[in-house]
Amino acid sequence: MKKALLIAIGIIVVLIAAALLLTPFINLGAYKAQYLPLVKEALQRDVDVGEVRLRIIPTPSIRISGLKVTDNPAFSKEPFFTAQQIKLQIKLWPLLKGQFEVTEFILEKPSVNLLKRPDGVFNFADMGKKKEAVKGKEASPKEKAKEPVKLSEQIPTKVRLEEGALTFQTTGQKPLKIQGIDLSLEDFSTKRPFPYKLALKPAGLKPIALEGLLAYDESRGTLNLKENHLKAQDVKFAVNGTISNLASVPQVNLNLANDGFETKPIFQLLSAADLIPKGMEITGPLGLKMAITGPSNNLASQINADFKGLKVNDPRSLNGTVVGKTLLTLPLGGEAPLTQTMRGNGNVTVKDGVLTNVDLVSKIQQITGFIGLPQDQRTGATTFKSLETDFTLGGGIADIKRIYLDSPTMEAQGGGKMTLSSPSLDLGIDVALSPQASARAGSGRAATFFKDSQGRIVVPLKVRGPVKGPSVNLDNEKLIKKGTDQLLEKGKGQLFERLFRRR
Repeated sequence: MKKALLIAIGIIVVLIAAALLLTPFINLGAYKAQYLPLVKEALQRDVDVGEVRLRIIPTPSIRISGLKVTDNPAFSKEPFFTAQQIKLQIKLWPLLKGQFEVTEFILEKPSVNLLKRPDGVFNFADMGKKKEAVKGKEASPKEKAKEPVKLSEQIPTKVRLEEGALTFQTTGQKPLKIQGIDLSLEDFSTKRPFPYKLALKPAGLKPIALEGLLAYDESRGTLNLKENHLKAQDVKFAVNGTISNLASVPQVNLNLANDGFETKPIFQLLSAADLIPKGMEITGPLGLKMAITGPSNNLASQINADFKGLKVNDPRSLNGTVVGKTLLTLPLGGEAPLTQTMRGNGNVTVKDGVLTNVDLVSKIQQITGFIGLPQDQRTGATTFKSLETDFTLGGGIADIKRIYLDSPTMEAQGGGKMTLSSPSLDLGIDVALSPQASARAGSGRAATFFKDSQGRIVVPLKVRGPVKGPSVNLDNEKLIKKGTDQLLEKGKGQLFERLFRRR
């Protein structure tokens, strides 16, 4: 017993002495010709590395520099993946017994290029797939008996990714680039939830962070997100759900929610990403619920927004306080722009505002001047107490079912359409002057022609053209119909009646 102990101590002393005398890193470059073909076969991609070194002290580790994985040539000639350095910390005692156990995996400055074709196929779809066997050739019993390696056996208990970069591009579209990606997994396990952190550092913006607990179900290949929180521009959202089918095309089912938060920093983020028009200012509380579902190559999002008094200042359209709800469905992929693929509906009211794009004042002044309205009643037409709209979205069009505007001098109601790409309006509205304004217009023939059954002067208008400056004109079709109807009612349209009867 003592002899065996002395031998063991002697071996350890010799190993320590050798480690101290040898250079800190042992170059394993001579073995690249042996292990790179194995990696290439596993990934079905060409793989190259710079230096590969083994370090014994103070902690056994392997460092790989200049890793590069080629892309599928059908997609790109640029690398699919590169990394400045990979560090694997390993256990000493298993290493002495010829076993390779990784305790920590560190990836420094990795870069990934994700490309997607219009048919939804990604450039990583072929990775890891074995080439089909030659027709008629049976696999050997040894190959048949070989079981696939479990994912849990490949992931160390600690994983760190530092200063990563991701480029995502769909064919024909502008690429999306994300920089400064940091990821850490702590105490990875398939038996209990483990903590993780993911952070992004967009240029000119505050970091975006996602953290919480992950639970990995290996039998189903599913990740469960529990007690997760997303922080963007200092706004926190609760995130929960699952990512399943990890072995092939991941299936996503995630939910994000915040019942009420200050929107200003979020809309600043959207403005910086050119997702809302420049110059639009939005502040105030908003409730948001978002569901992201579907396979990773064909994701869709459903967004429920509850406007709780947003202050909107948009030089192109209006200023005011917005309340109401909208439901939107957005596909997260494909070549078509979001304005064409977005679907949804909403009910929105703007309170105590002013129209900044439609020159109703001048048009109403023109009409009311013609019918004799006093000068002091020809102002304030674009200032309103409330502006209500009901709409549906689809095919790049907002179908405005109802518009109702209530201002000190008039009421306006109608409907129409708005195109979402290069926004333009095609609206028909009936503008009814207030009873006081209508009474002051007098009882001339023009005033009588425009009056309705309640004695209000009603002017039909067409609003057409770009949202930022549409034209406002009389609706001649309605005027002609109104004149024809009046002639028929007074018995002066017998000729018209005969013509209609013949038809």
